[in-house]
Amino acid sequence: MNFFTTTVILFALLSTVLVGGCSSDKNSASTRANSNSMKHVKFKDDVATNTNLPTNIDQLEFVDTAGNLITLNDFKGKKNIVLVFTRGFSGKLCPFCKTQTSRLIANYEEISKRDAEVLLVYPGKREKLDQFIEAAKVSEKSQVDRVPFPILLDEDLEAVQFFDISDSLALPSTYVIDKDGKLRFAYVGNNPSDRPSLKAILEQLDNLSL
Repeated sequence: MNFFTTTVILFALLSTVLVGGCSSDKNSASTRANSNSMKHVKFKDDVATNTNLPTNIDQLEFVDTAGNLITLNDFKGKKNIVLVFTRGFSGKLCPFCKTQTSRLIANYEEISKRDAEVLLVYPGKREKLDQFIEAAKVSEKSQVDRVPFPILLDEDLEAVQFFDISDSLALPSTYVIDKDGKLRFAYVGNNPSDRPSLKAILEQLDNLSL
């Protein structure tokens, strides 16, 4: 479990991951071009909750990179939570997930100032492991140490089903939960690029104190 969790989740979500896993010069150039183009991706600044706000979320279980069970209840009374679901892995890696992850890392200090923790969720199944490893490569091991927040596995897609965000694996979704464990904001993307911006997330966190 530890090997699977660490390998799959960290490979999937770091910004240094390459789409397609092909090492030819032609594809490498294409990957670099794609990476550069993603720098100009703009997520939504003006967002509002666009789905139902379920209750009884505090007992949802995930697995962290050390193989430990993590529940949202673990943060109750301690931290606000920004819960972000990536799309998972269904044969190739989503460049929008990588872009979003990179921006969460870059802006983590601002999120922390609002007494919040980011929980980044990778929905995936064990049988996709070999295919995933072929499609994903981390260029520098040191990149692993740059992820300042927990990366969690929803292996059986129980949380995906609970939030009703199933797609091929999952729709990109962002939730803000206050210290009392109450879900205060929920945004489910209609397509891979449909996500709240960091500005929007910070505004939602600021709203918790109003």
